Amino acid sequence: MSQHFSGTQMTAAVPEQRCGDGDPARHAPEPSAIERYKEIIGMAAEAVEAMRTHDRERTGELIVTLAESQDLMAEVIEREKVVRLGVALHWEAAAEALFHERWMTMSPLPRPDLSVPPRRQDEYNTAMDVAYQALEDALQKRSLLRRRTKD
Repeated sequence: MSQHFSGTQMTAAVPEQRCGDGDPARHAPEPSAIERYKEIIGMAAEAVEAMRTHDRERTGELIVTLAESQDLMAEVIEREKVVRLGVALHWEAAAEALFHERWMTMSPLPRPDLSVPPRRQDEYNTAMDVAYQALEDALQKRSLLRRRTKD
């Protein structure tokens, strides 16, 4: 590379891009503002399309999840109705069985006890059935004993 001295400052007589110092990318012309703008807009368009694709996929997943949760909620609501009906039937049957026990005052069906620790619903159903069966067994034994004393 030939250089030209002018005072204390050195300037190159041959422009750097013509010197051939081995790195053509370093000396490539800068893209114009229009080219750079088109490049940036292209990247933005690609990003928007990628987001839309992701959003469509996620929307599909969420629709499936929503449908599953709605089905589950419908099942839970139906199961709750069945359990409440079972509780009401057991309570009415117990009240009828104890109707002749004048010393015992029957109250209306109590509200659910929310302090009970959470368990599977079938465990509660089983406990309710066992308790009702124990009541029937106790009443049956008592009426057998009463009949013997009356005879």
